[in-house]
Amino acid sequence: MSSLNNKRRPIVALLSILLATQVAGAQGQAQPAINGLRGDYYEGTDFEKYVLTRRDATIDFNWGHQPPAPGLPAEDFSVRWTGWLVPPASGEYTFHVTVDDGIRLWVNDKLLLNEWRGQPVSVYTATVTLRAGEPYRLRVDYCQYRLDTRVFVNWELPSTVSSSWRNLWGVAASKPKPVPISAAYLFRSNPKLVARPATPPTPAPKALAPQTVAASKPPLPAPPPRKKPVASALPRIPAPKPVATKRVVPAVEKAPLPVSVVIDSSSTARLTTLAVGEALTLPELYFDQGQARLLPAVRTALDGLAATLRAQPALRFEVQGHTDNVGNAELNRQLSQQRAEVVCLYLTAHGVAAGQLRPVGYGGTQPVADNADPAQRPRNRRVALRRL
Repeated sequence: MSSLNNKRRPIVALLSILLATQVAGAQGQAQPAINGLRGDYYEGTDFEKYVLTRRDATIDFNWGHQPPAPGLPAEDFSVRWTGWLVPPASGEYTFHVTVDDGIRLWVNDKLLLNEWRGQPVSVYTATVTLRAGEPYRLRVDYCQYRLDTRVFVNWELPSTVSSSWRNLWGVAASKPKPVPISAAYLFRSNPKLVARPATPPTPAPKALAPQTVAASKPPLPAPPPRKKPVASALPRIPAPKPVATKRVVPAVEKAPLPVSVVIDSSSTARLTTLAVGEALTLPELYFDQGQARLLPAVRTALDGLAATLRAQPALRFEVQGHTDNVGNAELNRQLSQQRAEVVCLYLTAHGVAAGQLRPVGYGGTQPVADNADPAQRPRNRRVALRRL
């Protein structure tokens, strides 16, 4: 029996070494991005009261007459899904949205669908060209008013059937059917920005032992002393003085900051020329850091804006509140919502119809200036108008 145990010991030791190697390798690997989308749930049809955040694998819900999550009502609520979409193939994708009631959809901050209202079950489509393996920012807003509650966001993948005479050069080819967007293509964070594996520290080189000289070898003779040079009889010519040259330092080109169109709010004629979905920033509408109180100069600018909106009752705008990225992201979102609401309250108090305005807070998610530069950071504490 002892001889059998002696034979097993090398095998057990080898398995232990292999297991330890695999564990160490797994610890050094990059952690994958979390699949699915971030779902922020609110009471009210326009994100009035934040309730909870959870991970949703995909947008494929039919809640009927039931609440979508604990702490929420079965009616009069809204949801905002955000994350990243990584398409499996390059080509033209068609989003198929089934909704009851309101829906908005963005891809890389481009508004593709805007049907924000109470309505019976409806189906909408939007087409966009995507590249395989490229992460795209995805945002979907949903609101529920009354009765049934459902929202499905499917997509139609690019066709892989080549055109030929067999299918009348693509005319008779069968088109791919809409399918739910798999969680394999949805991520809560950018999957390209995953943590890199930690590089093990390089061991310090071992100190070399001092070499000993064999006693049998005689020591090397000392070099003979150098002779002093004999002074020449010729006259000594002084060395030329070095000419001072100005060192030219090449200028370093700074990377350009994100460009945003800033329009003077006194040029109110631009409001009527904005296309649906186009936004303008009002430079006069700024706030002190951490505050949602209107400053005196801001109220003067709002008076001119109110006059324009009263004269154009058909104009409808989303009043966007924005902050810098200092502090907690959720608190910044709430602060930006308060700023947007303060602007809307001032305008409605000066005769603007409430139906022309919709306040939305985006926090620090859409900066127009470098937050790392204290001189530019205040530009991000702003209010913008986007035409609906």
